[in-house]
Amino acid sequence: MPRWSTAWVWIRGRGKSQNMPIIIGTAGHIDHGKSALVKALTGTDPDRLAEEHERGMTIDLGFAFLSPEIAFIDVPGHEKFIKNMVAGVSTIDLAMLVIAADDGVMPQTREHLDILALLRLQRGFIVLSKIDLVDAELLELVREEVREAVKNTFLAGAPLFEVSALTGQGLPELREALTVAAAGMPVRPARATFWLPVDRSFIIKGFGTVVTGTLLSGSASVGESLELLPAGRLVKIRGLQQQGKTVERVTSGYRTAINLQAVSREEVGRGDVLATPGQFRASRLMDGRLDLLKSAKKELVNRARVRLHLGTREIMARVKLLDTERLKPGASALVQFLLEEPAVAMRREPFVMRHYSPAFTIGGGILLEADAASHRRFDKKVIEHLKALEHPDPMEMITSALLNDPFALLAAPEIAARCGLEREQAGELLSGGVERGEFLAFGAGSKSLYVHREGFGQLQEHVVSVLASFHEREPLKPGMSKAELRTQAGGGAAPRLFDQALAALVAGQRVVEQPQWVKLASHTIQLGAADEKLAERITALLAASLFSPPDEGELARELRLPPGEIRRILGALQGMGRIARLEGDLFFLHSALDEAERRLLEFAAGKEEISVSEFRELLGTTRKYAVPLLNWFDHSGRTERIGDNRIINH
Repeated sequence: MPRWSTAWVWIRGRGKSQNMPIIIGTAGHIDHGKSALVKALTGTDPDRLAEEHERGMTIDLGFAFLSPEIAFIDVPGHEKFIKNMVAGVSTIDLAMLVIAADDGVMPQTREHLDILALLRLQRGFIVLSKIDLVDAELLELVREEVREAVKNTFLAGAPLFEVSALTGQGLPELREALTVAAAGMPVRPARATFWLPVDRSFIIKGFGTVVTGTLLSGSASVGESLELLPAGRLVKIRGLQQQGKTVERVTSGYRTAINLQAVSREEVGRGDVLATPGQFRASRLMDGRLDLLKSAKKELVNRARVRLHLGTREIMARVKLLDTERLKPGASALVQFLLEEPAVAMRREPFVMRHYSPAFTIGGGILLEADAASHRRFDKKVIEHLKALEHPDPMEMITSALLNDPFALLAAPEIAARCGLEREQAGELLSGGVERGEFLAFGAGSKSLYVHREGFGQLQEHVVSVLASFHEREPLKPGMSKAELRTQAGGGAAPRLFDQALAALVAGQRVVEQPQWVKLASHTIQLGAADEKLAERITALLAASLFSPPDEGELARELRLPPGEIRRILGALQGMGRIARLEGDLFFLHSALDEAERRLLEFAAGKEEISVSEFRELLGTTRKYAVPLLNWFDHSGRTERIGDNRIINH
C-alpha cells in the first residue's frame, strides 16, 4: 500500500510506558523561512506542490517529520491563504512562531499570533530565522520587538531560538528543545467519540479516495463505518494508515489517512468531518462566546456578514448579537451564528472569525451550542442558558442541554454528544439525576430516553392550559380530540413524551381521556332552559327507535333545525353521559345499550356465540346498527370477535 501522508507524530509522555502523538504547527509572515526551517530540521521539503516551488511561496498545508515522535504541519504565510493556515493550526498541539531577523514583526506575524491565541493554543516556541543576514545590533533590536509583540499572549514566556536554515546555526539546540518539549506535553483527553476534521483529500490509483487529518478523538478499524458530515452519509473504511504505516486500527492524536470505499473525490474535501455515526447533526445555527480583538478596526454590528472558521472549514455566516447592541473592539458577547450552509462542530470547539471583505481576522471564541434553536435577542432565559454552558461542569451541561430542548426525549449518546462528554460518564450522570428525581427516564437500559422533570411539568401544564381554553370556547362540547390536542399542546414535543404527559395527567385525575375526546376532569356541561328543551326532544326521538336511532341528518329534518344546532346538542349530551356515540356517527341512549346487553346475556344462556344476523334479529334492527353495537361490546370486553361471530363473555 502506498504512503498516503507524511504528517504523524508520537510523543513519549512523562511517566508513561507508551508513545503518545504530538503535532507542531508553524506560523508567521510570508518569506520568513518557515518551510526552509522545517526542511532543515527534518530533511523533508513540506512544499509539495509544483506551483509552490515555481512561485517560491507556500500555498497549502505541508507535512514533515522531525522524528518518530514529532511532526510538523507547515502553513502558508501569505494573507491570501489565511484560510489554509487556520485549517492547519486548528488541530496542532504546539505552535512555532517564525520571525525573520532581517524583517522583524510583520502583519501576518501579528495575525497568525492572534489566530493561535483565538484557537486556545497554550504552548509554543518563538524562532528568529535568517540570523545569518543580520548583525548583532539588529538582532538585539528584533529580539526586543518580538518580546513586545508577544507580551500578554500565550507566548509571553516562550523560549526564543535564533537559527539559520542556511548555515545550520542554532538548529541542534532547537531540535533538542522541541524533543524535550514534546516529552512534557500533556496527553490529550481520551474520548470514545470518533472525530476527524478532514484537511486533505485525493485519489490514489487502485485505491480510490483518501482523506487525511488529525484524529482528535476516538478510534476506528478497517471495515467499520463512519459518518461523513455535514452530508450525513455513512461511509465504510477500506484501509487505514497512521504515521505513514498501514494499520488495522487508528487511535486519537495521530495524523491519520483513511481510504474510503465507494466515495468519489468530489464528495469529500477539506472542511468535512468523519465522526461516529448518529451522534452529530449538521446545523445552520450555532451559539458561542465571541471575543472581538482589540485590533479590530471597528465595532461589530448585529447581523454582520463574516467568515467563520470551524476546524478545517471556512463558512460564511451572519452574527446575531444576543446580549449587546454593538460589540466594541476588545469586548466580548454571546452570539448566534446564522450559517449560509449547514456545518457540524463539537461543543466547546474554538473558532476564528474574519471580516468578510476584505478578509482579515477580527475575533474568535468558543462554541457553546453546535446545533442551536433560533433565539430572540436579549432573551434572559437564553442568555442564562448560554452562560451556564461556559462553565464545563458535566452535570450542569446535561441539565442545560435537557432544559434547552425541554419537550424532546433524548437518548444518552445524543446527550453525551451535545455536551462533549463520554457516553459512560453521561450515562452515570443521567442515572444519578433520575435517582434524585431531577430527570425522568422512559424505556429501559440503553434504550432509555430522558427529559428534565421541569420540562415534563411544563408540557403537562401546557396541555391543561390548552384544554381550559377549549372548554371556555366550546362549553357544550365534551372535549377535544386527542389529535387536535396533540397538535395544539404538543406540537413541539416528541409524540411519546406527549403521550406520557397525558397519561400522567389522567393518572393524577386532572384529565379524563375517552376514545373520542379528552377533557379536564373539572369540566362539566350545563344546558340552559332552551337547550335542555331541545335535548329532551332529541332524546325522545332516540328513545322512540331504541335500536335504530335517527342520525344527525334525520334529527335535523324531523326537528326542522340546522344540522349544526343538532350537532351542538348531541355533543353536549355525549359529554354529560346521557348518550353514547358509536362508530358511523350513530348516537344511542345508554338505556338502549343497557337493554341490548341484557338481551345479549339472555341469548348467551343457551348459546355462547352469536352472529351478526342473530344479533340483528335479537334487537329487531338492521346491520347498519347491529355491527357498530357489536363493536361497542367488543371494545368493552363483553364480546370477543372470532371470525364472523362473537363469543359472549359473562
